[in-house]
Amino acid sequence: MVCLSRLALSLLAVLFAAAGARAGESSLKTFDAVWSTVRRAFYDPELHGVDWERMRELYRPLVREAESAAEVRSLLLGMLAELGASHTTILDAAVYQGMARELTNRRSLTFGLLLEETLPGRVFVRALYEGGPGARAGLRVGDRIVAVDGVPVAESRFLLDAGYDPGLPGAPLFFLQAEAGGSLALTVQPQPDSDTRRNLLLVPASMNAVDAARNSLAVLERDGVRIGTLHIWFCSEGVTGVLHEALRGPLKDCDALVLDVRGRGGFAQVATQILDTFRGKRSFRQMLRGERDAPLWRRPVVLLADERSRSAKEILAYQFRAQGLGQLVGQRTEGAVLGAVYHPLPDGSYLELAGVAVPLGGVSLEGVGVAPDHEVDFVVPYARGADPILAKGCEVAAAEVRKVRRRARGREPM
Repeated sequence: MVCLSRLALSLLAVLFAAAGARAGESSLKTFDAVWSTVRRAFYDPELHGVDWERMRELYRPLVREAESAAEVRSLLLGMLAELGASHTTILDAAVYQGMARELTNRRSLTFGLLLEETLPGRVFVRALYEGGPGARAGLRVGDRIVAVDGVPVAESRFLLDAGYDPGLPGAPLFFLQAEAGGSLALTVQPQPDSDTRRNLLLVPASMNAVDAARNSLAVLERDGVRIGTLHIWFCSEGVTGVLHEALRGPLKDCDALVLDVRGRGGFAQVATQILDTFRGKRSFRQMLRGERDAPLWRRPVVLLADERSRSAKEILAYQFRAQGLGQLVGQRTEGAVLGAVYHPLPDGSYLELAGVAVPLGGVSLEGVGVAPDHEVDFVVPYARGADPILAKGCEVAAAEVRKVRRRARGREPM
């Protein structure tokens, strides 16, 4: 059984303290719903070789005797971890609803940051929405969050499990829950020395990942090369439009594009739309004739990915490189490439369950991920806002532009 970190257990104790001293019959209903749904709907009928009847015999008595809802959640996640599959976890209702809003391009009240328990018991800023409340308040990637409104972060009621997969090796992820009219006072430590601690005030705002993508647009100069950058946070509705608007507008005179797909996944069909931007869209008739429309962008493209790029982002990264559209810079992707189905549970939470295998021409990325062409080491804790992956991506993009220019000069008449 996979054990949750002390921080995760502490957080769960806060989130579910109102459920009472003992789990009781209601928790057994939730357990039974999780167990039976996995047996019925998991994508692999063989359940990855796990004896699921045995799991019921092992875990159900433990759930019956659990002293708190936090312990029940820990046991449920432990049972799901036995499957060793991505997209297999339990989501709080607020996380599920927020994710649904993000993917369908609706705004929510947010602080615009993703946190990671990168070190045991310690939470760090993993990512920040460009132009979001966290970035505007002065937070940087790598900052440690020590306390929220004077309460140690592990005990804060505002720390919300972001729904990581317990069966995968990645560190747990968290959000800060935003409430209408509710600002948060953070104690932040940007360096290992505790003397560097400072206080920041976060004020939530209504925005989403598409807004952040639009805010991320920038043009950088590298040795006479103009490089456009855009960060796609999710493969969500609306983000392809932002990409196309950028390439026709603010980035149209750039020599190269660095497309940042670091972070979580989204819709596979949106990943296909993004790929079509660089390879040309193909209708059914064109497919029969072996034709495509002209791509919107013909200049060099570099894709950025990291160890948290997952799901549809991994399909995008794999196809991008396999089809020769450009180079991949950063870290090996997460290897979480199973199609998810969401099932409501009796306690109001949701079971996210791997319901569909996603083979790519006979290749499975689950548990494997996509390796970059240029690997970049990046350590989150105390990064002080540094972004070596972006820096390397711009370097590779500039080199590709110089290569194109040399080829062009070689074709010019003497």
